Amino acid sequence: MVKKAKLKMVFEELDAAGLEFIPKHQNEEIWETLYCQLHYQPINFSSEMIAYQHSYLACSGEEVTDCSVILLSGGKVCGLFVLTSCTESGVLSLTSCGQPIFEPVFLPGTPRKLKKRICSLIINFIGRAGSLSHSNVGVQQSSVNFSNNVGCSDWYQKALSVGAIPNLRYDLYVDLSLSMDEIRSNFRKSYKPLINKGLREWGHSLITYEDANQDIWDEFKALHEFVSGRVTRSAATWILQWEMLLAGKAFLVIIRDLSDERLVGGAFFQHSKHESLYSVAAYDRALKSKPLGHIAQQLAIEYMKSIGVVWYKIGERLYSQLSENSSSKELDISSFKEGFASNMLAKADFIIPFELNNQMKIPNP
Repeated sequence: MVKKAKLKMVFEELDAAGLEFIPKHQNEEIWETLYCQLHYQPINFSSEMIAYQHSYLACSGEEVTDCSVILLSGGKVCGLFVLTSCTESGVLSLTSCGQPIFEPVFLPGTPRKLKKRICSLIINFIGRAGSLSHSNVGVQQSSVNFSNNVGCSDWYQKALSVGAIPNLRYDLYVDLSLSMDEIRSNFRKSYKPLINKGLREWGHSLITYEDANQDIWDEFKALHEFVSGRVTRSAATWILQWEMLLAGKAFLVIIRDLSDERLVGGAFFQHSKHESLYSVAAYDRALKSKPLGHIAQQLAIEYMKSIGVVWYKIGERLYSQLSENSSSKELDISSFKEGFASNMLAKADFIIPFELNNQMKIPNP
């Protein structure tokens, strides 16, 4: 009943902002069909990723509701909008799977004028949404330009027009349209001999839906728990990732000690038709001087290219002067990832202050 009340409240605000939509949770098949029609399928908009992120958020005790909607114009579908309602200690917040609210994505052939209008209406909704959460509402501009327009997107411009101030962050990618030789030429110089040596000295294999094995998956889970020193995630999140693997929407790289076949490393990657994501990994801490992570990245990139993925999102590049709350470990991991990237793309977060919500004038669509 509480979730239904939240959905009703959020949908009423979407409607009041002038948006035409149908709920995702009642139209999952339509969402999946439209997602498969996109020119570029971002991982964050896949039903599997949304379900996983919501399950992960629920691990911390938050009450999570999927408020995502399929956007319409004149009764015809035209786009997707990911929206999440979270309540913790009675405080409600609106995000996209725990992150600042994503810009919507549109179907091929959607007129530019209509995109601008819908972006304006959603910013209108976000301006109103502060009254629900009584707090700042964040939005973000993706590092990948889904619309293929040169320059700042309509979403970016609409956020600026209501007084939001951008805060830049950076994502690391590998351009998989390059040849493998070109991709390796972008690797950090010290990585190449480590990869070559590691491939010779450690057992390695890649697990896909074709040879998914529950015993191997359980080994990977156990290694993750051992390396973490505790159970860090719910059983539900592991089940969701296992189902991604079975559905052909993820794969697993495993690394073994050749002397005893002991699992010493593993890395799990999700993917859509166009994008892959470095999701979770675990490596034996006693072997931290060994290039286990380097091997996993090489094998993963080779496989991504073989199935036609366009971009591999390795993760965010953190900098100490921009990420004051990041630990030295997080900064080191970020630097490690940068050693494989061919591109660093900027993305922007915007905060729309709650105190401005009742004052700002939302521009006409």
